[in-house]
Amino acid sequence: MNSNIAALARLIYPAEAKELIDYDVVSNLPPGAPFRGPGGPVVCFALEQAVDEAALKLSVDPIDLRRRWDRNIQRRRLYDWASGLAVWRTRHASGAEHGRYRRGVGVAAGYWPYFWQPGCEVELAVRDGRLVASTSTQDIGNGARTVLANTVASAFGLEPHEIEALVGDSSLPEGSGAGGSRTTATLVPAALAAAHQLKDEIRRRSNRPLGDSPDWRAVLAGIPNLSMKAERPADRAPAPGINSAFDAGGMMGTIFKWILRRFAQFAHLEAGAGTPSAVQIAEVEVDMLLGRVRVLRFHSGLAVGRLAAPQLAHSQAEGSIIQGVGYTLYEGRQIDQASGQILTTGLEDYRIPGIADTPDMDIHFDESGFEHVPGGAVGLGEVATVPVAAAIANAVHNATGSRVTKFRYARTVCWRR
Repeated sequence: MNSNIAALARLIYPAEAKELIDYDVVSNLPPGAPFRGPGGPVVCFALEQAVDEAALKLSVDPIDLRRRWDRNIQRRRLYDWASGLAVWRTRHASGAEHGRYRRGVGVAAGYWPYFWQPGCEVELAVRDGRLVASTSTQDIGNGARTVLANTVASAFGLEPHEIEALVGDSSLPEGSGAGGSRTTATLVPAALAAAHQLKDEIRRRSNRPLGDSPDWRAVLAGIPNLSMKAERPADRAPAPGINSAFDAGGMMGTIFKWILRRFAQFAHLEAGAGTPSAVQIAEVEVDMLLGRVRVLRFHSGLAVGRLAAPQLAHSQAEGSIIQGVGYTLYEGRQIDQASGQILTTGLEDYRIPGIADTPDMDIHFDESGFEHVPGGAVGLGEVATVPVAAAIANAVHNATGSRVTKFRYARTVCWRR
């Protein structure tokens, strides 16, 4: 992780009175690397349990304490949503359950910065009356084709199936990469800019006034070939009260902001203005005899701006939860202590969640707060994954009264009581 944990922990709650220390452990084992949100799930796991512990000792509702400490108005709206859930209002006190099977409810908040990629272009062409949107961005499962088609279709009042979306070919205009939650945040504004330019050019060439809301389907049918290419415009300054990931960090936030921007420059990216945020609630059941934790239901509130493809956004949010349940309860590299050989070399040995391990999921999107971002859309995949382990850990504490300190605690939580 290169010791980014302590810096990340400073960027959500503004209080300076906190001591944060992290360090790297050097070993002769093969290196590991983050999958989503580098360092985010780890720091959230520790920090959000500390906040919960503070709420317990102060006899304060954990959501109320976060609302009191957290200045981000987007997360404050999510706190209001979470505190209104029936499962939160009817939860019991930590450790109040008895018997072999004990249920608990836990909450955690998280954030993650997003990036966008300068120089990314979307070409929008009219070919024999049909709109064709193209960019070399690859679709690795993040829905780039659908996002592109939905965005262009919405701009022209058409249906997505009427748009031909071309991606994943190096002969197409330069597209965005997939890291740093930047694909949608880059593609949508570029596509909208190309649509705006194409409309202007069609109006300029038209022999008659088209009006403010023409029937673009009929207009396009009379155009044989025409194309426009546009880059993603820069973010505008956020409105007052829309704080970035760095506003809560004081001097450390300023330093981390500088480091992040230097990284972005090195990677040919721009750090976005504003902070995608999440507030999540987990419902769990703990088997006190076997030490197993089962996530029964998961509620995820996400402030990520306007949804470019609502159905895909919902699926990606669910996938982030499943991934989080996996890294929390099941996944883990097993090493032979004598030889140092990795024992979990394939999916036969490396445990990931199956269908029976997947909880019911409730996804809530708050689409406001990113009006300063061209297109209004920001990254989703990473922020939806960051607080999952913390929410589960706090739910386990609520069920058992035991505080857990490691991922993959399903086999150890019970005898720590």
